[in-house]
Amino acid sequence: MTTDTVTVVVAGDHDLGDALRSPRSDRVDVIDHVTTGNQAVARVLTELPDVLLLDTRIEETDARAVCRRLREWAPATRVLAATGLDDERAYTTVVAGAAGAVFLTDDDDTVTQAVHNVARGEALLLTRMAVRLLHDLDAWAERSADPLYPPPTLTATEREVLTRIGEGADSETIAAAHAVTPHLVNLHAGFAVAKLHRYVHGAERIAARQQ
Repeated sequence: MTTDTVTVVVAGDHDLGDALRSPRSDRVDVIDHVTTGNQAVARVLTELPDVLLLDTRIEETDARAVCRRLREWAPATRVLAATGLDDERAYTTVVAGAAGAVFLTDDDDTVTQAVHNVARGEALLLTRMAVRLLHDLDAWAERSADPLYPPPTLTATEREVLTRIGEGADSETIAAAHAVTPHLVNLHAGFAVAKLHRYVHGAERIAARQQ
C-alpha cells in the first residue's frame, strides 16, 4: 500500500462502494461499508479514516446529523456526500459539514478522484451548491457584525471560484483561464466551505448556550 493511499468508510447503498473497489482504485483502501447513519459515525470514530463517502439518503440518522456529529468528534475525517440530485438535501449536507459532493451516477474514476481531492483539503461543489453558498455567505456578511463573532467574508479569488462553478464551469476550465492547477481552484472552494462550516458551527453553539 503506497503512502498516498486514502482510507475510506462508505456509508449507504451497497452499490456506492463498488467504484472504490475497481481495479483502477488501488490508491483507495475501503475500510468498511455500512448502511446506516449511526453505523457510519461509529466506524469513523473507531477507524478515523481520511474520508467518509456518505450517501445523502442514509437512514436511521440522516446525512446532516452524521456530518454535524463528525464535525465535532472527528474533524480530521473529510466527508464527501454522494447524491442523486443537486438539491436542498445535498446542499444542507455541505452546510452541516461535508466537503462537497459527487453524483451517485458518476463513473468510477470520477468518484475515486473526488475521494482523493477531498482528502487533500479540496472542496467539490455542484453547480447549484456553489450558487447557494455564495448567496448565503453574502447574506450573512450583510448582517450587523458581532465583534466577537463576525460573519464570514470571501476573498476575491474565493468569490470568483464560486461564481464560475455556479455558472457551470468545472475546476479544469477555471484553472486553465488563470494558468493554475485544478487543485488550487478546489482549495479556494474549500476555503469558502471552511468559512461556512466555522460560521454555522459557531451559530449552533451560541444558540445551544442560549437555550
